[in-house]
Amino acid sequence: MFIMNQISMTGMEQHIKVRYEFAMSSFSRMYGVKGVLNSPTIQTFCVEWAHTNNNIPEGSLTKVDFYFRDLWTTGN
Repeated sequence: MFIMNQISMTGMEQHIKVRYEFAMSSFSRMYGVKGVLNSPTIQTFCVEWAHTNNNIPEGSLTKVDFYFRDLWTTGN
């Protein structure tokens, strides 16, 4: 969680932290923990997404994972 250490968790609101960790867990399921920790672009994406008001889809973890993958690959 290289990026999170740089941002300083002390100033981050709890709901932002939870959203970040939720997004990171999705990428970890898809690419593995080491793959995510070695990818600053995924970590940055998760930080940026955590600061939005975007809702996550309801349904299976697979649906959630595809949601994040599609957002990340399209750059939205």
